[in-house]
Amino acid sequence: MRTITIGRDDSCDIIINNERVSRFHANIIPEGNGYIYRDKSSNGTVINGTMIRNSDKFIQYGDQVLLAGNIPLPWNRIQSAAPTQYNGGGVNNYDRNNYPSSEGAYNGEEYDGVEYKDGIGLIIFGYIIAVLGGWLAFIFGSILINGKQTTPDGRTVHKYKPSSRTNGWVIVGLATFFTIIYLIIYFNK
Repeated sequence: MRTITIGRDDSCDIIINNERVSRFHANIIPEGNGYIYRDKSSNGTVINGTMIRNSDKFIQYGDQVLLAGNIPLPWNRIQSAAPTQYNGGGVNNYDRNNYPSSEGAYNGEEYDGVEYKDGIGLIIFGYIIAVLGGWLAFIFGSILINGKQTTPDGRTVHKYKPSSRTNGWVIVGLATFFTIIYLIIYFNK
């Protein structure tokens, strides 16, 4: 089996039409019972939770490989090495059942195949309003907890990183606590 090229360029064996994928994103070279994945891109690749850029990594069928951090490697096309086109989303020439879920691709706080926002402004303002007993803190906390975004491959994921969502819960709790305290003080005058 020959080297398989992946990227946006029409000359690649597997064409992935996504602006985050480089024209010549990677080469996949058969090696023993797996492949050498040679990343040649500027946006890198997440392999089983580890980001690589311009380096090689041994992979096997079923490893979690996300081009540019969020485009699943179409394993079914790698095995057949047939030239095909994949647009980085949907099921166009790509069987999602042949690839493990890309949820939880990287267990770090800022990367899960998605760039999370930190929401620091909402967090600071939320804490201030919560301590003052303001109902707006409930809104800020809820935005941090429930904010969603859609990734280029069509997944709906949280907008804010896990630590920001935890701060959202703390803000809602503080807002509840201080609102109750202020109401007790107000009605016991």
